Amino acid sequence: MVVALERRSPGQWTRRLDVTLGLRNKCEDLERIVKHLTYVIKSLPKLEIVSFAIPHSLGSEPGFLIMPLGALDALRRSANSLRILDWSGNDFFPQPHQLEELLRDLPNLRVLRCYQLVWANGIIPSNILSSLTTLAVSGLVGREGRPGEGVLRDACVSVREFVYYGGSSTPQEFLIHYGKYLTVLKWYSSSLWYNNELDLALKSCPNLDRLTIRLDSLASSDASRLRTLSFPCVSYLGVKPIEFLTFQGLFGFLAHLRNTVPTLRVFQLINPPVVEQLLMRPLEFSTELIVKNLNENPFRVEDDEGNLLSGWCRISSLTLFAN
Repeated sequence: MVVALERRSPGQWTRRLDVTLGLRNKCEDLERIVKHLTYVIKSLPKLEIVSFAIPHSLGSEPGFLIMPLGALDALRRSANSLRILDWSGNDFFPQPHQLEELLRDLPNLRVLRCYQLVWANGIIPSNILSSLTTLAVSGLVGREGRPGEGVLRDACVSVREFVYYGGSSTPQEFLIHYGKYLTVLKWYSSSLWYNNELDLALKSCPNLDRLTIRLDSLASSDASRLRTLSFPCVSYLGVKPIEFLTFQGLFGFLAHLRNTVPTLRVFQLINPPVVEQLLMRPLEFSTELIVKNLNENPFRVEDDEGNLLSGWCRISSLTLFAN
């Protein structure tokens, strides 16, 4: 008896593809690399996760190089299996209208990170958001030449997490339309958070449970301004301070959270260099007092990896003593 075995290429078993580009000669290498990249993507028809991470701009400025349509079309070979699609870095993004057309053909996509996404009248096309649970964008651009959808239907929205990396403008219309669906909001915009943005999140996102924001400072000199911030009743708050941090400023901010966010269970500092400088700087208070102040909160105070900050204070103190 002869048994015929189905022969499959190794690409049938590949589920993840991470792409990065490094060009010695941008003009000569790019065409060749894109040709090979298109071939590789077409050879992997069962992909579930695809990421394009371009660490440096390939053109005269970020976003200069547009992802060729052939490479974008190759992703359609994995249309039914793709779950995560991620464009990070500074370049090689698809055109917004070409991305919109691709997303219509990905019925099972759950996570999308992209440079720009189209919308009209404050509404993203429903057949894009019908399967997405996480959307991360740097900008939202209007659709040209075509009318937008007039009514947002609940059944067409699955998104629960919104991550925004944009510039100075706040996509208020997005929160107004989609805030009621969100349970997770991460705001890494260069526009700093003050009461207007927090008020918008508070009013538009009644089901919010996790909030991550970027603040310019937690310094004690800004204490009066920080005390005016009204945070939603979330269980998790992540803060990315972009300036140096002191324990005095941190303790004041934690006291404000204790008094205003009774639902809080975890507070996390998510800027490793700032946290490292905080721990390495000569201590303003004794280690025992710092640990006591951190541990007296009814919520965890963590670093970016989820470690208790009080534990690192003990370690830093022992290290300094040993030296």
